[in-house]
Amino acid sequence: MAAPHTILPDLDLLDQDGLKALIRSQHEQLLSHQSEIEQLKLLIPKQRRMPEGPLKLYEVLREEYQALRPGVDFSGENTREVLEELRRQEKPLSALCISGGGIRSATFALGALQGLAGHRLLDQFDYLSTVSGGGYIGSWLTAWIKRAGGLENVIPRLRPNAEPVPSGEIDPIGHLREYNNYLSPRLGFFSADTWTLGATVLRNILLNWLVLVPLLMLALMIPRLLLAVFRLGETYKEIGSVGTIASSWAVREGLALCWVLLLAFAIFNIGRFLPGAGGRDHSQSDFLWMVLAPLTGAVLCFVARDSLYYWGARENIQTGKLEVILWVLVPFAAGWLVFVLFCVRSLKQGVKFLFGPLSLALVSEAACMGAMAWALTNLILPRTSWAGYVTIALPLLLLALDLGGTIFVGLSSTVLEDDDREWMARASAWSHMLSFSWLVACALVLLAPGWAFHWKAWGKGLLAALTVASAWLSRLSGFAATATGKAPGPGRKIFAYLVKLAPAVFLITFGVGLSIFTNWLLYSTGMLLPPAPGVVATWRDHEFVLEHTPWFLALGGLVILLVLSRVMARYININRFSLHAMYRNRLIRAYLGASNPKRNAGRFTGFAADDDLLMHELRMGFRPFHVVNVALNLVSGQRLAWQQRKAQPFTVSPLHSGNYELGYRDSAQYGGRNGITLGTAVTISGAAASPSMGYHSSSVVGFVMTLLNARLGAWLGNPGDAGERTWKQDGPRSAVGSLVKEALGLTNNTSAYIYLSDGGHFENLALYEMVLRRCGQIVVLDAGCDSAFTYEDLGNALRKVRIDLKVPIEFEDQDMQPLREKKRRCAIAKIRYSVVDATWPDGELIYIKPMLLGTEPPDVEAYAAANPHFPHQGTGNQWFNESQTESYRMLGLHTLDEICRGWNGKCLEDFGRHVREMYLTVSPNARQTLRPATTTAVPGG
Repeated sequence: MAAPHTILPDLDLLDQDGLKALIRSQHEQLLSHQSEIEQLKLLIPKQRRMPEGPLKLYEVLREEYQALRPGVDFSGENTREVLEELRRQEKPLSALCISGGGIRSATFALGALQGLAGHRLLDQFDYLSTVSGGGYIGSWLTAWIKRAGGLENVIPRLRPNAEPVPSGEIDPIGHLREYNNYLSPRLGFFSADTWTLGATVLRNILLNWLVLVPLLMLALMIPRLLLAVFRLGETYKEIGSVGTIASSWAVREGLALCWVLLLAFAIFNIGRFLPGAGGRDHSQSDFLWMVLAPLTGAVLCFVARDSLYYWGARENIQTGKLEVILWVLVPFAAGWLVFVLFCVRSLKQGVKFLFGPLSLALVSEAACMGAMAWALTNLILPRTSWAGYVTIALPLLLLALDLGGTIFVGLSSTVLEDDDREWMARASAWSHMLSFSWLVACALVLLAPGWAFHWKAWGKGLLAALTVASAWLSRLSGFAATATGKAPGPGRKIFAYLVKLAPAVFLITFGVGLSIFTNWLLYSTGMLLPPAPGVVATWRDHEFVLEHTPWFLALGGLVILLVLSRVMARYININRFSLHAMYRNRLIRAYLGASNPKRNAGRFTGFAADDDLLMHELRMGFRPFHVVNVALNLVSGQRLAWQQRKAQPFTVSPLHSGNYELGYRDSAQYGGRNGITLGTAVTISGAAASPSMGYHSSSVVGFVMTLLNARLGAWLGNPGDAGERTWKQDGPRSAVGSLVKEALGLTNNTSAYIYLSDGGHFENLALYEMVLRRCGQIVVLDAGCDSAFTYEDLGNALRKVRIDLKVPIEFEDQDMQPLREKKRRCAIAKIRYSVVDATWPDGELIYIKPMLLGTEPPDVEAYAAANPHFPHQGTGNQWFNESQTESYRMLGLHTLDEICRGWNGKCLEDFGRHVREMYLTVSPNARQTLRPATTTAVPGG
């Protein structure tokens, strides 16, 4: 470009003609500069406005298309207008999709990329869409292109016949060979890499436990506190203050009043919420807070008064039947009467409710609950331990009430409607869930430790062995969905059952272990109430510790645990001290550091801070445009149709981060002060082992994996409206809420923070988002673990694309059959965009699968002979050796060479025709697809 100004001559020496010539020259020069400036503007996207809220899909597509097709006006104001401008373009968009599969997929794709480069195809792609392991090699290529100044500078060195790299220059391919064992490059028992990996994992588990274990111990302390409160009468009697607590007004009248008011309030709301009586619709939250919560509080008040009064001041004095009738009938009658007086609009209807069949509920429920209350006081409490009583009292009373409701439903079958019966069934379900949870929690804290201490000597060792073994198997269960291959022998099924059972066993043994540890802590304070004269007790005497823990010690312990957990959660970052950070650093070193020309690695650690790249640094004039696919976990999502998938797509690109439902945010600001990095995005995309794993999620396994810190995913701000104050942050400020959501499977897309994990937990081919962008030519490298060739990942992708985007992707039977029979390495399909918009031309999908056909190079065949599962070895194997790396790389290169044999085309359309002619036999009876003229069906439109 010429200089913007020149040195002017002395104007006094110029005549009129000279001045005109000078003006004409300057004008021509100005026009030349203006033309150059306009050409530069075409290469630079229009000024990006910074919206106040999240961007919509059409705004994202508009900016991406503008970056990929400079000079084209994509200024549409909705999805249809933007897509319409794309449809008018002579050359459709194209995409290369690289599937998940860990280092196996990355290494196979390395060879395939070399093949594409050698056959002049790599520079034809507009998009590079990656997921999980495909993101490893995708980030490697993207970083190399960025640092080399463009793809045209990379292709000559990427081709398989490229000249050797001169000494002293960077060698990105050679760097990958050095780090094919990227997690611990130097092998051996005494390798610092191996011990560093183990030390990091152990350190992070311990730090994670400083947050999570106090929370668990806090929950397990609640039954101890309740037992201490219930025993106050007997405790104070034992130390000489007879009846001080038991005969007080707070116990005799206060707890009775609380019981009456809470139970009456619950009965009143049952009348209001029952559809046939109240006539109004109420939510589940209304039921939990207005019915179940006061009902639970009422039962606890009864159990507390029963324990304190009858077994404190008046020991061995039985409760009379009349007293029980009054105890139960009064709140039932009061609640029902208040409902009739204040909620029934007509006198006739009020008489019907008060004296009609609906009053049977009052009689049956009161009778059952009253009978159980009398039995608890007179029969059960005198014959059981305090621990047993606290464990069973609340569930028995709730189940007695439910039994009365069941009798009522049966006797009122001619009065109640279906809505009433469904409401009663749902109310019973919540009562049963609460009772079961109470039983399990109290059994773990109050009963199971005592059983453990009374076992024989070998029983304690067995408990420890079960804990360790189940923990190990539980971690395996987290990887089981993606990390296991087929194990030979009849023991495989037994091992699979053990893996499924292990999480529940581990939770039980771990809970019992925490309860025993709590015994030791409480005993060590020296604040337990003294034992009876002549009795010697230790922390191993579980019943003694339970019954001699004063209420203030239990309450103080609960408060200390809460404060400890909150403080630890404030300073222990949930993302940095999971496995995510460890995994991220090693991926960046191996793949992004490969092209770093001035890599300044630490001499002690081997890591370099400048290996990573900010995502937004890749946005200007950069092809292929890299889209990293991750999964937004919705384990507790509300959409019933998504109960299997439990996730939705989420993308990170140089321009935007988000999804079409929540919206998108600028990647230059999302996820951190300077925006999300390429290394972070790829690491999240490869987070295969996580408590929430999309359609692989399990609540029990998720709890165990959270506890064992097997957490490769990350928490980031919600890009939607719910994350208005959090989307720029690199993670939650406190770990408590996020850890609890991970452990209990409560991840959703409505909170301020969302949990992101492996893109394969939603769709493992990286195909979904490319169909969403209406790419006309798509090549998919599917290197997922599929030794049985069931094509699960392909089926999952086609299914989700058809359901969500309404676009069928159709393979003819004769196209897929050679793939199923392992006779061809690829297949071709039509992407039927015309089904959702008749004006759109159909796209083309070329699907490539690694397989052995007997034509591979001898070294590949030799490796396959020694390793029967090649090329579908388990994804859990992330420690590749030299022969393994070269075999997968060479198979990828050979696959592309074989597919491209005889092809002399220049573009992807030619390549598609070549594949069709070479591999496919078109049947004269091929089915015809209807193409109705419908409106554009794209999410977010």
